[in-house]
Amino acid sequence: MRENPAPRPPVLSLAAARGPDAPAAASPDRVNTRERRAAPPGAPRAWAPLGEVFVPCDELAAAHARRLLSAALDTWGLGHLLETGEAVLAELVGNAVRHAGGRHVGITLWRRLSLVHLSVRDGSRALPCLRLTGPPPTCPEDGSGLQAVSSLSFRWGTELLPAGKRVWAEIAV
Repeated sequence: MRENPAPRPPVLSLAAARGPDAPAAASPDRVNTRERRAAPPGAPRAWAPLGEVFVPCDELAAAHARRLLSAALDTWGLGHLLETGEAVLAELVGNAVRHAGGRHVGITLWRRLSLVHLSVRDGSRALPCLRLTGPPPTCPEDGSGLQAVSSLSFRWGTELLPAGKRVWAEIAV
């Protein structure tokens, strides 16, 4: 049999992946994984996820979402995006609460080098509709819905899921 000439990913031990203070694993003692290159000091990570967080579908959902976003942006060193991000995320969460119903909404935040991605998942499969009536909003609190999201974000969109939908927006860093 001939060997495959394609390079194989390096094999790292679990102890090395967990860190020096982590207890040793009984078995398996090795795991296949791709070795990550160290970024230069101070360089942002290519992406930094915050797993999906579920908040109750009530009038306090937008406040919970704003606190999550504030903590994430502070961690990523992007505090200057807080006002725009809060307006966009509050609108997405508010739409999910007003129009989708359900017991909770899922919020996912992550970033790439040049974008912060905000998404809200709910249980309704009804897609949102962007109304292009009047001039673009000057204030995100004026009830203009997705028109505000469209004007404040780099891009936005929707995804149909097996049990609902996800509405997302990306803000340029």
